[in-house]
Amino acid sequence: MLSPHILDIVLALGAQPAAYAETVALGVEKFDQPAEQIPYLGDRISTQPVNLGDRKNPSLEKLTLLKPDLILSEDWLAGDNYRLLSQIAPTMLFSDEKDGMQHWRNDIDGIAKSLGREDVVEQVKADVSQQLEEARQALAPVVETWPKVLILSVNSAITDLAIAADSTVGYLLEEIGFQLVFPGSTIAGEARWQQTSPEILPTLDADIAIVIGWDASELYNPEAKLKENWSKTSVLRDMPAAKANRIFFVDYQLWGSITRGPITDELILKKLPEMLLPLLPNL
Repeated sequence: MLSPHILDIVLALGAQPAAYAETVALGVEKFDQPAEQIPYLGDRISTQPVNLGDRKNPSLEKLTLLKPDLILSEDWLAGDNYRLLSQIAPTMLFSDEKDGMQHWRNDIDGIAKSLGREDVVEQVKADVSQQLEEARQALAPVVETWPKVLILSVNSAITDLAIAADSTVGYLLEEIGFQLVFPGSTIAGEARWQQTSPEILPTLDADIAIVIGWDASELYNPEAKLKENWSKTSVLRDMPAAKANRIFFVDYQLWGSITRGPITDELILKKLPEMLLPLLPNL
């Protein structure tokens, strides 16, 4: 498995990895404690996968020594290395993008077929649909009271800010019934991901803000440093949602668009009611 997205789907289908490439190169030979070493998905892993390094530059030497039966990755990550990977083992590359949107439903069927697990796909889809409906019902009072949500992607140094509607949590919130907030000049349906500046944020009319934190050098809990820096920046403290204490800091690995899978959806749909329901009066 050469990406978190592929790993998410493989685990959801009931298969296990022999090797894995994370978003960054970690200093371990193998994931001998996957629950601690692999964010969000590790507690679903019963093997001890060989660490192949960075998903963008996986170790071909380790793959060759491993002699895997099958190599699975994403087309945008491994397309340039397809010929080399195919010399090591049968290689299948997938894309979950369709009509400009990334979603695991677009490639789960192909991945399941490659693993001989077509019989479980419909149940995986049905389970997530049921989880989504439960979240929709639970959060209906929040949607009615605080319908407008601003989603941001921000690095821990607060030097890179973007409107991040084009994210896993963005699509889930829309399916639940929330209205995503964009700068006033944005035409509906356009620029679901767009760079912005701190000065613009206080002008946006959002009831709730979800800030997806990332740090290229920090795989685990990158939002902690971001939250600390955020509190020191006056223009960010002036955001309506921040002043009303309706702002939440989360991790890009899960909430952004890195992992993108049935397990990711399950975890976010479980967390959203825990986060948002306490906003309601009398709760």
